Amino acid sequence: MLGFYLTLIDEPNDKEKLTEIYSTYNDLMFKVAMSVLHNEALASETVQDCLLKIAKTISDLPTAGAKKAKAFIVIMVRNKALDNLKLEHIDKNEPINENEDISDDIVSRILSDMGYKQIVEEILNLDTRYRDILALRLIYEYSIEKICLILDISENTAKSRIYRGRKILKKRLEGILNEK
Repeated sequence: MLGFYLTLIDEPNDKEKLTEIYSTYNDLMFKVAMSVLHNEALASETVQDCLLKIAKTISDLPTAGAKKAKAFIVIMVRNKALDNLKLEHIDKNEPINENEDISDDIVSRILSDMGYKQIVEEILNLDTRYRDILALRLIYEYSIEKICLILDISENTAKSRIYRGRKILKKRLEGILNEK
């Protein structure tokens, strides 16, 4: 199966990178997909979809040994698995209040009082939908365009999840700040 994905890549260095990512993370990708889907066929399909996406964007990805690579791959597979699972379940979304201000003032206050580690910890404690997108945006500093590619979502979906995730994060951080 790896051979198919290698045919999509022209650069020899990128082919090596894909081979390394495949050999390092293929089993992990399947386990992550199975943990969400509990269905081997759907998990295999999810992994194949993610490998195709990785092959198409291989030049933008970190090497397999980088910490970013593992996080990136786990997030990508989990989100693709959730998307596949969502085909069976309709998800209700909260409407966006475009007029509500979610400023970075609270983040600045918390950074000075608690530090970066506390904010990262709170991001990682969020619901998966918001944790992944905020981790990619705020921790790993990916652009919205790259996040859309990684998570296979539209730009509007990415922006609304970032908005809602930041809103939830802001409330949590304000609560922690008020406790201190």
